[in-house]
Amino acid sequence: METIEKTDIKKMKEDIKKMVEEQKTYINQRRTVRLVGERKMEPWVATMKHAQNREKLRVMYAAYGVARGKRFSYVEKHYPEENHPLNQYQHQIDKIIEKYKYEVSVEPQEE
Repeated sequence: METIEKTDIKKMKEDIKKMVEEQKTYINQRRTVRLVGERKMEPWVATMKHAQNREKLRVMYAAYGVARGKRFSYVEKHYPEENHPLNQYQHQIDKIIEKYKYEVSVEPQEE
């Protein structure tokens, strides 16, 4: 019996959605009390977490695109492929893709 490595795209997409929801709460916490209602964190903490989460989301979106077989110039279209800014995140993207890998056993086909 053979095994094939696959990437769990569905789980990656769910994690991206969770991070997007966190991002919305950070944006609201940066605003005044009158608009937010009750504050759960200080505005400067929300600002810092928002910036960190934004970078993580950018790398997650890039990893999602690469896992689906897309190139960086397709994920972020306003940069050429040769010197794309996502090249500096290549190590992080590889680690994220590796995190979502799983093995599937496959029956060998007879010819």
